[in-house]
Amino acid sequence: MTKLFLYKITSFVILFLLFINLSRAQTAQTAEEYFYRAIDNAGWSNYLGALRDFNRAIELDSTFADAYYLRGDAKSKLGDFNGAIRDFTKASELKAFDAEIFYDRALVYVNLRLFNLAFDDFNKSIELNPASDRTYFTRGVLKQYILEDFNGAIEDYNQVINLSPKDADSHYNRALAKIKIGAYDSAVVDFKRAYTFNHYNDEYFFAQKNLEIFIDSLKVLNSTIESNPRNGDAYTNRGKQKIKVELFESALDDFTKAIELNPNDAKAFLLRGNVKTIRGSFAEAIDDYNMAISKAPTDPEMFFRRGALKHHFPNDYEGAINDYNKALDLDKNNIFYILSRGDAKTANKKYKDAIEDYSKAIELQPDNLTCYIKRGDAKVLAFDFEGAIADYSKVIELNPKEAIAYYKRGLAKHRIDKIEEACIDLSFAGELGYTEVYKVISSYCNR
Repeated sequence: MTKLFLYKITSFVILFLLFINLSRAQTAQTAEEYFYRAIDNAGWSNYLGALRDFNRAIELDSTFADAYYLRGDAKSKLGDFNGAIRDFTKASELKAFDAEIFYDRALVYVNLRLFNLAFDDFNKSIELNPASDRTYFTRGVLKQYILEDFNGAIEDYNQVINLSPKDADSHYNRALAKIKIGAYDSAVVDFKRAYTFNHYNDEYFFAQKNLEIFIDSLKVLNSTIESNPRNGDAYTNRGKQKIKVELFESALDDFTKAIELNPNDAKAFLLRGNVKTIRGSFAEAIDDYNMAISKAPTDPEMFFRRGALKHHFPNDYEGAINDYNKALDLDKNNIFYILSRGDAKTANKKYKDAIEDYSKAIELQPDNLTCYIKRGDAKVLAFDFEGAIADYSKVIELNPKEAIAYYKRGLAKHRIDKIEEACIDLSFAGELGYTEVYKVISSYCNR
């Protein structure tokens, strides 16, 4: 073997090793590079891709607090709440001063219905960042709607308003909390301010008007009851007014008093049953509806309400249909009863019978978009895609800007392989504001 040959072999080996090392240097990525790629994936809602990159970043740097934190956020988006808690906890150990970590962990605790732990984390977040109006607001919502600590909620909304005086949502929620503690006049002021700061939300305006009507009615009814404490109708009417402003527990007391004074008051039993349904006491609500029917067996509303409860809560579809039948025997052209019976039949997989109900509703109200939408949906479930397309097309004829009709028609067309037409409809739905359609477009049309 010549020296020249050995020299060439040696040179080749050296060049090869240099090439391998350079390639490794070019392809090796740092924890930060994986981290930023993960953020990019998360920005496009590719949370699985983000998880892979966060995992790699953490493998390379086990003290990378932000990687744990944002991986927890990605897990939360994917519904892995327990995994999110573990990551947020690790991040909080590495960055104990970061208020955002505690805030986001609190939100996950809420999803897990661990409200006391959520409350503790909101407190910790506020301790670290006492100028966060968002955290005060969210803690106020937890106090108001979960813990039913209305005074505590008002204190938190006060803090938000101190930090952001024109925050309409805080004024609105504070008004609702004030109603719960009987501060009606002050609540009216908050509703007015909410609408002043956000004229585009009609809910604020109507909430104010309803509360003003309630205050006037309450004065009259309170006076009536004071002058005649055995006036059962006054208690029933006062309870009805309280329902309008969601004073459910107090309304229950009024209906119970009305029944005590007049055991044959079918309306009081019905209304008490309605409130018990709202409060989730379904078995007790059924008992009240049964009593209401026994007192007023010719009132279709009694059967309808009992049917609606059977339909939506115990999922007793046959029982619901039977009650809707009885309601319709007494009020045969009530379109709301007809549509409800159709919905129960659809839920019970009796699609042909449901279609008949929706068709009857269309006969009564030929311009009612909801009737066509419901009939179209039932036809899809019955695999009558052409018939469904015809119903959705009728909706579009009646209202060319009905986004949901384009969306549903697009899905129906896709089922019969009219792909191009389907994608045009889906695109129209997106243009009209139905943003959820873009998830479908990416699966059905971008191939």
